[in-house]
Amino acid sequence: MKLTFLFLLLAALPLAAGDGQLTDSERTVLINHLEMSKKNMLESIAGLTPAQWSFKAAPDKWSVAECAEHIILAEGYLMGATQKILQSPTVARPEKSNAEVDQKLLAGITDRSHKLTAPEPLVPSHPPATPEEAALLFSEARDKTIAYAKTTPDDLRVHVADSPAGKIDAYQFLLLLSAHSARHTAQIKEVEANADFPKAAAGTN
Repeated sequence: MKLTFLFLLLAALPLAAGDGQLTDSERTVLINHLEMSKKNMLESIAGLTPAQWSFKAAPDKWSVAECAEHIILAEGYLMGATQKILQSPTVARPEKSNAEVDQKLLAGITDRSHKLTAPEPLVPSHPPATPEEAALLFSEARDKTIAYAKTTPDDLRVHVADSPAGKIDAYQFLLLLSAHSARHTAQIKEVEANADFPKAAAGTN
C-alpha cells in the first residue's frame, strides 16, 4: 500500500531537475549573448542626430528609429511567447536541444542574407522620438530578460513550439530573442552605412 502511494506521488511530479533545466554552460551562453546584443544595440543608436534617427534610404526601407522600435516590440513579444510555451505539456528532451543546434540557430537568425517579413504586431508604427528614449525602453525590457535568464529554474528544454526556425524549445526561443535584436542591430548599421546617411554636425558625437 505504501509503495503504491509512493509510486502515484512520484508519477504526479514534474520531470526531475536536470531533464529540462538549464546547465551552467547553457545559462552562461544565453546571458552572455543577451548582454552582448544589448551592448551592441545601444552603441548603434548612441549620439544620433534627429536627421540620422529618421533617415530612410528609400520609402519602403526602415529608418534607424523604426528598426529600434521593432527590436523593442519584439523583446516583449518573444519573451511572452516563451512564457506561453512553458504552459504547454512537457516532452522528452528533443535531440535538437543541444549546443550545436543552439549555435546554428544564433547564426541563422543573425544572417541578413535571408530576408524575413515581420509579423503585424512587430511592424513599427510609432517609433521612439529620440535614441535616448529608445535606449531606455530597450534597456528596461532587456534587463528583465537578463534577470530571468540569470535566475529561472524553469524547465526550458522540455517545452517546445513552432518558430520561424522550425520547432524549438523555450531556451532556444530566448536565444532567438537575443539573436533577433542582433539581426536588426546589423540592419541599423546598414542604414548608417548608406552613402546618403546624414553626416553629424561638426563638434557632435
